[in-house]
Amino acid sequence: MSARATQLKLELKKVQELYRKMQADQKALQQQLKEFKTQAGIVSDVVEQVLPSVVSIYVMDWDTKQDISSGSGFFVSPDIIVTNYHVVEDIAEEDYLYEEDEVEQVLVETNDGKLRLAEVVFTGNVEEDLALLLISDFTFDPNTGEQVESPQEYPPLELCFDVKVGDQVIAVGNPLGQFAATVTQGIISAIREPEEYEEVDEDDDGVAEMTVLQTDAVINPGNSGGPLINMAGQVVGVNTWGGEDADSINLAIASVALDDFLAGFEETFEDDSPN
Repeated sequence: MSARATQLKLELKKVQELYRKMQADQKALQQQLKEFKTQAGIVSDVVEQVLPSVVSIYVMDWDTKQDISSGSGFFVSPDIIVTNYHVVEDIAEEDYLYEEDEVEQVLVETNDGKLRLAEVVFTGNVEEDLALLLISDFTFDPNTGEQVESPQEYPPLELCFDVKVGDQVIAVGNPLGQFAATVTQGIISAIREPEEYEEVDEDDDGVAEMTVLQTDAVINPGNSGGPLINMAGQVVGVNTWGGEDADSINLAIASVALDDFLAGFEETFEDDSPN
């Protein structure tokens, strides 16, 4: 599976604006890691271990070249990124496998300082709040604004299903402007099974049955969609939501639910592929 070449273009001014923002964000992140080293060296080491697999995502209106939304994501294979569905919901339908002739594209900032296009290839629904992106082999040249072929595979993060209340965790996301402080730490406060948090009609077939992790590691718009990792650098959840009205209540989709979502993608993709 590979992302096709595309004729989408950005003005040089917009490309350079994005690269300047990326440089400022990286500077802010490095400062934060420096502070972590003086406070808790092991946290900094774990974050540096996973950062090459974490991306920032920018959803754009390709006609006006204006930003619509943004968030984080991470590689689950060398070319597939997982993020929250709510990051791409303005351009992508729910519960959908996208064909090549109906591709929706976003900009992805990788940790190596590249700005790439990615295609939305598979989505869940609002309750699942997961989506998959396929990274392209093209980067935007900061000097010309043109797309340049530059194939690159990125290290996928390992999923971990063994998680317990009290485990120390870190929420990671690439810096996003005013939300530059996007590495936060805490513990697993609770593990919520579907029957514990779904307050819906029993006859509602549209509700996703998912395990959700509650943590006091702050989840903000910068690390929403990024990984919630344990101290071994493994993904225990996908950062999803931070409470606005309740202190220290932040939720992440458990890795076991993400694993089911990935299995659903593989099954759907295989069923949809021509014989």
